[in-house]
Amino acid sequence: MREGGSIKQLLSFTLAGELYGIALEDCKEVDHNKNILKVPHSPQHVLGIVNLRGDVVTILNLMALFEKDWNYTENKSSLIRLKGKKESFAILADSISDIVEIPEENLEPCPSHLNEKESKFIDHISIIKSETIIIVNQQELLRIADE
Repeated sequence: MREGGSIKQLLSFTLAGELYGIALEDCKEVDHNKNILKVPHSPQHVLGIVNLRGDVVTILNLMALFEKDWNYTENKSSLIRLKGKKESFAILADSISDIVEIPEENLEPCPSHLNEKESKFIDHISIIKSETIIIVNQQELLRIADE
């Protein structure tokens, strides 16, 4: 966020045909997808782990957290590595779109018709150039990743 708290900077990305955003300040890096090693008996929302520059990084499946279907295509996705408190983790994106700036007054709360499981991973909704962007609640992702 810029001084005065009036602008929110987001890294925007697409996943399963929808536009998402996550606070730029919580992103550590973006990388091409690596070969993900599946971890036996891991929760459904954990796709596996990868080695990024010597760090073992857990890959979260955002669509599993949203309880939506998504056809993961190996080596065609991008990794968005996020800053975790305990562990390094990342989410996958079909493609990285852009860095966008949204005035805070244009951030709408999560729609009330969503159930608690759906809404806890959504921070806000906004419209950018007539396209809806779903802003991911990175604090909830951090909580899940650090469990």
